[in-house]
Amino acid sequence: MLGAGNRASVGRWVADFALAFMLFWAVALALGAAHARAWALSLPVGVPGDAISPDRVAARPARLGADRPSGAAGQSIRKTPASPEQARLLLSLALAALAAGNLGFWRHLRRVYASPRRPGRRRG
Repeated sequence: MLGAGNRASVGRWVADFALAFMLFWAVALALGAAHARAWALSLPVGVPGDAISPDRVAARPARLGADRPSGAAGQSIRKTPASPEQARLLLSLALAALAAGNLGFWRHLRRVYASPRRPGRRRG
């Protein structure tokens, strides 16, 4: 199975993953804690009401080719969009895995390219 060195590196990777996962959610929840919409500001006093108008709407909206059935089957493939909670969870898992992998690679490079220790020179 796993040797002592492999278990330690897997344990470090799991700890890094958990730390990055918790940091992601701490920042995400701290920034979105208010759950408030953008603040509405009133127009300055000198601006007339008709100075700002919405864009013109086209008389007939454009149609995409995907709206029409294609092929002999006559059915289009429709995928349900992911919910925002699923998207946040997948994003946090991906970022935590990237952070843990980068930290593991950094530790590996530090260990491989470390300057050799000189035996015999001990202070104390």
